[in-house]
Parts: sequence; C-alpha cells; structure tokens
Amino acid sequence: MEASEGDEIPEGAVVVGIGNSDRDAECLTWAGSSAQRSGSPLHILHAHELGAELSAIDPVAGNAISLGPEGDIGNASLLDETLAQARERWPDVPVTGSLPFARPEQALIDASRTARLVVVGAARAGALQRLGLGRPSLAAAMHASSPVVIVPQGARAESDGPVVVGIDGSAHSAAAAERAFWIADLRKVPLVAITAWNVEVVDGMVVTTPGTDAWKQVEAKYRAVADRIVEPLRSRHPDVDCTVEVVRGAPAKVLAERSADAGLLVMGTRGRGGFAGMLLGSQSHKVLETAASPVMLVRAPQPD
Repeated sequence: MEASEGDEIPEGAVVVGIGNSDRDAECLTWAGSSAQRSGSPLHILHAHELGAELSAIDPVAGNAISLGPEGDIGNASLLDETLAQARERWPDVPVTGSLPFARPEQALIDASRTARLVVVGAARAGALQRLGLGRPSLAAAMHASSPVVIVPQGARAESDGPVVVGIDGSAHSAAAAERAFWIADLRKVPLVAITAWNVEVVDGMVVTTPGTDAWKQVEAKYRAVADRIVEPLRSRHPDVDCTVEVVRGAPAKVLAERSADAGLLVMGTRGRGGFAGMLLGSQSHKVLETAASPVMLVRAPQPD
C-alpha cells in the first residue's frame, strides 16, 4: 500500500499534517504551493494514536480496526487519496507520506527537526470567529524546531497579498524578518514590516497626541529598532519592496488587523513583551485567534 511507504521524511521537506478535517484541503493547498515555489519536497503526515484507534472500537456493533498489509492501523485510504491529489496538482514536486503511530503533535514536532517548515490547520470556534487552536497545532507552534505555518479555517491559502512581519527588536523577530524577506522575494510580493507601541512616557507624560515632539520621538525610537533589523536584509534582497510602519496600538491587534489583506503574517515565537511576548503567551495567542491569513511562527536559532 502506498501509504505504508516513505515513512522517512525527506530533508528540507514542507511537512503538512492532515487529520480528516475540513481544514485539510486548505493546509494541503498552502503546503503544496510553498513546496513548489521553494523547490522543496512535500511530505504529508497523518499520525494516529493507538489508544484513540482502540477506543473507537464498538464491541456491540462489532466494528474492527482496519489493518494494512504491513499490519498498520489507521486511515491509510485518506493518506493515499491525499497523496494522489497532491501528485496530480504538483506533478513536479516530490511527494511522500507517512502514517506514524504517535500523538499528532509529537509526530509534527519530530518531523520539524529536518523539515523546512511544518503546516497545520486551526478551526474557527466560539464567539467572534476566533481560532480554536487544537492540541497538535498549539504544541507544534510551541515546540517545533522549524518554522510553523498555521492555516486558519477559511483563510486564503493562495494569495498574492503582501507578506507582513512583526518586529520588536528581539532575536526571534529578527529571525522572522529574515524569513519574511526570503518569502517575499520568492513570491515577488511587497513586504510590510510593522513595529507597534502602545504606552510610552516622555518627560513624565504619557504620549497621546500625534504630531507632537514627544510622539515623533517615540516613533523615531521604534523606527530605529525596526531599521536595525530591516536594513541589512534590504541589501540581501534588493528586489523586495519593503515598507516599515510604526503604528500605535496593541501589537496583537495591529498585526491581526493587518492580516486581513496579507498573503502571510510572520512573527517570532518570543519577543520583548510586544508582538510575541512570552513563548506563545497572551499576545501571540491573540494574533493566532483572530488572524485572517496564514500565520508563520519563527524562532531564533539556538546557540550550540
């Protein structure tokens, strides 16, 4: 059976997790298009927990676990169908798949060690159409070694909108900016680098009035932070049309609003209390809950 082959994930692959949900198609579209643009292999991962499989058996109805020719348990037909779809849509992309026995989040985290990036979905849930970050999506975003792309339900999986990146001066936002420039260059789309401030005090007074000297002083400080990260990247990607915006407002709200017309929103997994705060703390959760575009989370390289 095709699904039992190719368990080894190719180095530098775009790995997409599927789970027989209505987000699978959006995630596959984003991952396949990304693999095609970057010249990367595409790997489709459908993880299964043995405990979940066993608990699904109904002894009264007499249903049984489906075993593949190698004794594998799981929805191999779903993976086979998805592999066939991917190979038809992207014939020039090497496509592999696997059905590991593991918690989905652990399988994604393991895959991220050699992947170019990991792609997962998130459902709309609750009031105001916030995203419900399921266990696999949240765990992958928190612990993956590679960048993680979260594709919200209903997001534009294929869009020529600008790449938007949040910058707060941290090492993780610098890594996010580097990846954002690379993606914008690859896609041939504009890049918008945003740094936001909410409450600042100058000479003992809270800055509230646009156009004043105090306001200009605060804006200049934040622009300098962004420029220190952006300027070296401009020289490495001269074809990227990059705009730096300094915006007053809650960072999470600013980024979520800008995602409305973005092709991709990129942010670091940690920050200085601004765009990402603590590792997937309140600010980054707010962005993920309300984003309208796919969101890429990037962490800074860890020292050896």
